[in-house]
Amino acid sequence: MEFLHDISVYLEAVLVSISANFWLALLFIFLVCIGEAVFIVGLLVPSLPILLLTGGIIAQGGLPFWPIFFAASLGAIIGDAISYFVGYWLKDKIRTVWPFKNHLGLIAQGELFFERHGGKAIFIGRFITGVKAVIPGVAGMMGMQYRYFTIINVISAFVWAAAHILPGMLLTAWLDSIGLSLELVIVVGAIVLTIAFLALHSWKRIVLLFVPLLGETGRRLKTRWEAEAATAKAVNDAAIATMLARSDAAAALKGGHEKLS
Repeated sequence: MEFLHDISVYLEAVLVSISANFWLALLFIFLVCIGEAVFIVGLLVPSLPILLLTGGIIAQGGLPFWPIFFAASLGAIIGDAISYFVGYWLKDKIRTVWPFKNHLGLIAQGELFFERHGGKAIFIGRFITGVKAVIPGVAGMMGMQYRYFTIINVISAFVWAAAHILPGMLLTAWLDSIGLSLELVIVVGAIVLTIAFLALHSWKRIVLLFVPLLGETGRRLKTRWEAEAATAKAVNDAAIATMLARSDAAAALKGGHEKLS
């Protein structure tokens, strides 16, 4: 517990140092919210704890609300727009480009989510861990009209920023009244959520460790999951092959036109 307390104190010290310089704090929040929304890169940006702690600093009078709120909203809008254009320009080629090719499963989930919800996926996706890092890019890949995308992007960005900053402001007052710090709660919560996330996404691997103990049931599960993985790989390989064939055909057609001219 002492270790967690030390981490929370360090995290608070970093944010307090940044908040001591208003323009630095504004730039920091702006860049965090851009990074959080960028295609795949957003998986690495811990925007939730940062914005919650920022809300706590606002509640304590360390920062003004409105400039931080607008900086977070604008950053989220720009980040999603960047992701949209990355998807729009690369289309299916994105499956062969680093770092996107390392997250084909997540991109496929994003495509299914977008097909199921349409334009609403831009709004809903902002609040779903994992999927939110790919939805704007998928919207670009699938040819969503930029005007329509922008309307949803702007509205959802303001809602998202408020939903991340205001709870930190409210929680700070309540936690202070019971003798806890927001920083400690966030650190513990982040660890619990990380463990839960890893367990959720790796539960099949965990189960497979116990295949020898599960007997016939374990062997059937292993066979079925291996077949599902092989099918998913085959579908992705087929999509890449189709994309490459289209690119080759387009290049050949362009070359033929150039020779004729």
